Amino acid sequence: MPVIQANAVTLGVELRRGGEALQAANVLDPGDIVSVPRRSRHLIEVARVHALQGDWAATLATLDQAERTAPETARFNGWALELTHKLMDRPPGGEAAAVRCLAGRVGVR
Repeated sequence: MPVIQANAVTLGVELRRGGEALQAANVLDPGDIVSVPRRSRHLIEVARVHALQGDWAATLATLDQAERTAPETARFNGWALELTHKLMDRPPGGEAAAVRCLAGRVGVR
């Protein structure tokens, strides 16, 4: 069941068990989550896993995917906004323009 697997990702992040959370994320195809807003929230959780592990390029890519999946979900999700702020402070190498573009789409200045 996709939503249960998505919850395993969130639980892993909340417990600061990045490896377990990433393993749970790798098992689930986000496209299997029928609800588009829920799919976007799952992707935001996966972005949190990447941030927890210090992989800012993957954090950016996953947040971008979450925003493109359901823009309104990313725009009003506290974790998405917080991660976007962090990305603006330290964009991955060569990705400053992509971070600024994402920030503009989610409303972070």
